[in-house]
Amino acid sequence: MILKKGVSPVIATVLLLVLTIVAVSILAAFVVTFVNNSLKNSKECFNELANIRFDDKTGYNCHATNDLEEKRTGFSVRIDGTEIVGFQVTLFSQGIANSYRIEKDAKSSLIRMLDKNFETELEVPDRGGLRTYVADGEYDRIEANPLLRNGALCDTGETIEIDSCLDQNVIDKLFFD
Repeated sequence: MILKKGVSPVIATVLLLVLTIVAVSILAAFVVTFVNNSLKNSKECFNELANIRFDDKTGYNCHATNDLEEKRTGFSVRIDGTEIVGFQVTLFSQGIANSYRIEKDAKSSLIRMLDKNFETELEVPDRGGLRTYVADGEYDRIEANPLLRNGALCDTGETIEIDSCLDQNVIDKLFFD
């Protein structure tokens, strides 16, 4: 006759406790690191949100259609923060959103600088600077989210509603190619 011995209840309880503590420790290491990184980026973004804005004084925050039925939208962005090295612009039209990064050496076939051609380098405003962009198409809302020096892209940013252009000089510049 073979005697079967099992693990005593005390040892089983100790093993379960050790296993639980190890699992919680491993999980906590990942969660704490993730939360710390998220909070750091959130704090940096929060500090820079007021440092990017659309400038209404230029008169270029508008959209227009020319005689050939081509549509263009202009927008002017001012950056005042030292940590902002670019931004993501999201163009909204009838519920559809398209996002583009505007940063050093970026080019786009759908966004250009005012008085420059599409597919030329896009410029990011220096601290205290202003740049005006032209998007191919008609958009009713634009959002600009800061891109920070540390590589973080902020989840929130400046938003502007876009109306029709009223100034013929502005309309002419939007269609410069």
